[in-house]
Amino acid sequence: MQELINKIISKTGISAEQAGQALDTVKDYIKEKFPMVAGAVDNLFAGDKAETTAGAADSSFLDKISDVIPGAMGEKIEQFAKDNAGKAEGVIDTMKDKLGDLLGGKK
Repeated sequence: MQELINKIISKTGISAEQAGQALDTVKDYIKEKFPMVAGAVDNLFAGDKAETTAGAADSSFLDKISDVIPGAMGEKIEQFAKDNAGKAEGVIDTMKDKLGDLLGGKK
């Protein structure tokens, strides 16, 4: 998130505090207008710390699905979740790109 704040500062010449407020305003607006992606927006701006721990947490969580739901059904659900976890990451990456475009990152 700091990288985006720095980009806003360099493009607009506003202070770091103002850039942070602008970014928070954009985040809140997106979450208000598109509540179905509010969690994804929060995750998108969670920072580098979340990115480094997300892979391990997702893997261990997905491995526990069949422990909670016994039998073949649990195994099928676990496999489905594992197969589609990468697709969710792709959607998040696409959202990052679109938001970057919206904020003037690519022209």
